[in-house]
Formats: sequence, structure tokens, C-alpha cells
Amino acid sequence: MKFIKWIVSSLRAKLLMMFLFLTVIPLILVGMISYMKSYDIFAQKSYSLAQIQLAQLRSEYDEVIQDIKRFTEIGKKDSTVQFLIDKQNTAEESKSILGMIKLYRESYQYSDSIMNIKIIGLDGKAVSEDRGVHQLDRQALTKPPFVTLLDEPTKTLIEPIYKNSNPALSMTSTIVSDSSEEVIGFIDIVIKASVFKEILHDASLSNSSTVQIQSESGTILFSYPQFAKTSPLLDQKSIEENSSGYFTKGSTFFVYDTSELTGWKFIRYTPLTEITKEANEIRSLIVLTVGSILIFTIGLYIFITSRLILPLRLLKRKMKQASQWDLEVKFENKGTDEISELGENFNSMLIKIKDLLTKSINEQKQLKKAELRTMQAQINPHFLYNSLETIIWMAEARKTGQVIEITKALSHFFRISLSKGKDVIPLEDEINHIRNYLTIQKMRYQDILDVTFHLNEDILEYEIIKLTLQPIVENAIYHGIKNKRGKGFVRIKGDFTPEGYISIDVIDNGIGMKEDKLEEIRSQLSQGVPFEKEQGGFGMVNVHQRIHLHYGEPFGLTINSWYGSGTRVSLIIPAEGRNR
Repeated sequence: MKFIKWIVSSLRAKLLMMFLFLTVIPLILVGMISYMKSYDIFAQKSYSLAQIQLAQLRSEYDEVIQDIKRFTEIGKKDSTVQFLIDKQNTAEESKSILGMIKLYRESYQYSDSIMNIKIIGLDGKAVSEDRGVHQLDRQALTKPPFVTLLDEPTKTLIEPIYKNSNPALSMTSTIVSDSSEEVIGFIDIVIKASVFKEILHDASLSNSSTVQIQSESGTILFSYPQFAKTSPLLDQKSIEENSSGYFTKGSTFFVYDTSELTGWKFIRYTPLTEITKEANEIRSLIVLTVGSILIFTIGLYIFITSRLILPLRLLKRKMKQASQWDLEVKFENKGTDEISELGENFNSMLIKIKDLLTKSINEQKQLKKAELRTMQAQINPHFLYNSLETIIWMAEARKTGQVIEITKALSHFFRISLSKGKDVIPLEDEINHIRNYLTIQKMRYQDILDVTFHLNEDILEYEIIKLTLQPIVENAIYHGIKNKRGKGFVRIKGDFTPEGYISIDVIDNGIGMKEDKLEEIRSQLSQGVPFEKEQGGFGMVNVHQRIHLHYGEPFGLTINSWYGSGTRVSLIIPAEGRNR
């Protein structure tokens, strides 16, 4: 009764109740609607992400199987067919088959995952990598998988086995004669199970999820975690009837996909709490927000009815002065309440406005930096074209070793060029980038180009702006060595200066530059205005500007050249960002 009487008789109490009624109830309604909407969104996102991750896993498995299936083409070769139908001496055919297997192993990505390849005739005659030519027990050919394949010759059977006490998969296919269209033998490929386990282990899956891969017969081939058991709630019938989908059963969420290539079932199940974790976090945040606003509303009401008006008037006057560009005005209040905090924020805002006015002077500098970064990200297409053409003629000339070497160098060259979007990389990576670049160039100019490195290993522990050295080395080759007769060399030296900086010199014995050209390039370096690409010096000016923008003075490039003798470009950077 006293509480009701206090509400009825007190205007302050009436305002408080009205304030709470108009604030809290809408907040609760908004919170409930937001939670239900966010629950649907996050749950659907989790469902879609789980499907995408499982489809990606299935795609990676299919890629391995598809790559290894190419080895079955060996069964269509003339020497293989001759080996299977010839009843007499088959030494030359078996030697040719083993040679083809070796060639295929050098050509395909997942060849290292193959433990053994065996060609088997219907009479038990066989040739394999591990045993050469040998004879199988004919009784073995009357059992699976051979008897199954005789009934379904177009099918490929993949079964789990053990090879040398290691888990593996046996992929068996028929070999059919083109003339008679009859089965004349089999090809059996033994695949390491570890390649599939590694893919499964590296997949982006949450710790609480379980993934299982089943064969067409329902046998569990692989699982993650390794010794996970099938969920007791797993609806096997639903999974067998559909190629892909998802469903929730009990407190577990299931998603599954089927490989059209192998018929394997990829099944993932996750606790439902994991799927709805983000939505539950939103619910907790909404509850916390509504509770905090409720407390704040009561405090704000008390504050408004007591001490708010006078400080607000003072703050209003100061704001009016600031609106007339009197940025030196300052709000002073000795209190510790929200108005005092608002005043401090007002003072901070004025300071930031003055700072922004000052910083506007540097906008052009920042714009230039962005432009230089854009130039840094560009890759010379001519270099890529020339490298690919070199790979093509080497491949045509059957220079397999050199094709592999230049392809690896090109791959590593672009990997370091991208560097996951980083602008600064270890100096060791930058040197490796140069080594890869020069490996490619030496393949192209092997008769006229010699390269040596003289580096203090300690400098490799520090960092450098990405793609700093490559433009300098490129200038040395294209504007120095290519324009002279005879063999050229590029020497790259790196060490610490007496001041403790890092100095890297790129020296060539190319055509060099005349004094007027040298002075022109030095002038461009100091002014920061690059030449046109065709004139040379474009890359060096870009590098010099990037060094200046990143490190400041006195770092950058210096260049010396002697016409007819060569050029020396020196790069000075600070020893920063030690990685070891």
C-alpha cells in the first residue's frame, strides 16, 4: 500500500514508472525479435558453411582419385596389351611397362601417393613395380575384386587393404582389348591411405565435429578424429537414399555428400550447440544490453531530475563557440558524471578536429603511397610470357629436369610476390625471390649470364619491403647485360654498414651508362618522378620512393655507372624486424 501511495502521490515516481514502461517493454520486444532473427541467420549460415566444407573435402578426395586414375591409361598402351596376350617371352613388354609407369610417376601430382602398380593377366601372369614379372595363383583371380570386375568391366573397385603393414587403398580396373572388346587383364594401383588422412586432418573443421568417409558398401574408410565412432543417431537409410543434404536428429546436426567419382559417402556430424553457439551469444548480448539499458535509464532519470540542466547549458554555450570556429574553447567541469565525460569527449573532439586539419596536408603523400603500392602489386606480364615460352620449348626438347627446375622457380617466385598480401617480408625470402628470378633468367640466357651471391648470413634475419631487389636485378639484366657483347655477370653483395644499417649491392658488367644519362637517373631518384617503363630506371625510382616512404631518410638507392664497364646500385635500409 505504501508503494502504491508513493507512486500516486509523487510526480517523480510517476515519471520514473512511465519512463521505464516506455523504454523497457519496447527493448524487450526488439530483443526477442532480434534474437529469433539472428538465430535463423546464424543457424542457416552454419548449415551452409558445413555443406561447403564437406563439399570441399569431397572435392579434394576426388582430385586425388582422378589424378591417380590417369595411371589406368597404362593398361591401354600397346606394350601392355601385348604383354597380356603374348604367351611367350614378354621381357621387352614388361620393361616397357615399367618404363611407362616411371614416366607417369614423373608427370602427375599425386604419384608419390602410389605404393605399387601391378598389371595382371587372366592367366595369372603379372608385372609390378615391387616384384617385376611374376606369376599369381590363378585361384586369386576367381575371388573379389577380379570376379566382380569380370561381371562389371566398366567399374573401378577401391578397397581398403594393408601394404607392408601400412594401411592403403587398392584401386583395381579392367583392361579391355580394343579389337575384341573383351577383358584381357587388370591393373591394380595401391594408394597410401596417409594422403587421404592428411587431407582430412588439414580440413577446416571445428574441434567438436566428427567426419567419416564410407565406401559404397558402408565400410568406414577414414574418420576424424581417427578413432571416432558412428553416432548412434545416424540415419543411415536417409543418407543412402540421397546423394547430399543435411538434417537434425536429437541434439546432433548431420550433413553428408556423395562422390560421383567413387561413390564414397562423406558424413559430418556436429553437436547442435556448436551450430547455434553464435545465436546464443547474441541472446546473451541482448539480455545484457537490455539489462544495462534498464539500469542506465533509472540512473539517467535520477540525473535529469537533479543536476543535468546547468552543465548542459554550459556545454551548449561552448558548442556554439566551437561552431563559430573557435577551436581553442574548452569545457571545464569538476564533476565525475556523464556530463563531465561528455565535456571531456567534446574537448577531445576539438583536438581531433585540429589534428585532422593538420593531417589534411599529408593527403597527397598518402595518395602517392597508395599509388606506389598499386605499382608494387603489378607483375610484368612479359616476364611471365617469356618464362612460359621457355618452359614450352624445354618440354618440347624433353628437358624434364630443367622444366621441373624452372617451374618450381616460377612457382616460388609468384608465391613470394604475393606473400599473403604482406608488404614487408623477411630479407631471406626476398633473396630467395631473387634466386628464383635469376634461375629463370639463367635458363633463358644461360650462355651470357653468370650470377654470384656474397651475403652476410646475419642480415637475412631482418625484414625488407617486398619486391625491392627484383626491379634492380631486372634493370641490370635488361638495360645492362643484354646491351653488351660477351658473357655478363650479376654479383649481389649484402652486409652491415659501419652505422649498423643493411647494405645490398647489385653489380653488373653490362654496358653501363654515360655521365649525362647517369645524372638524369640520379635526378629522377631525388625528385621521385619515374621514367616511362621503356626508358629504364622505372623500377629503381619506384623502389627508391617506397624505401623513402617506409623508412624515411637516409635510406634508399644510390647508383654509380661506368660506360662500357658496368653499373653498381646500392640499397641501404635499417636493420629492423628481426625474425629469429
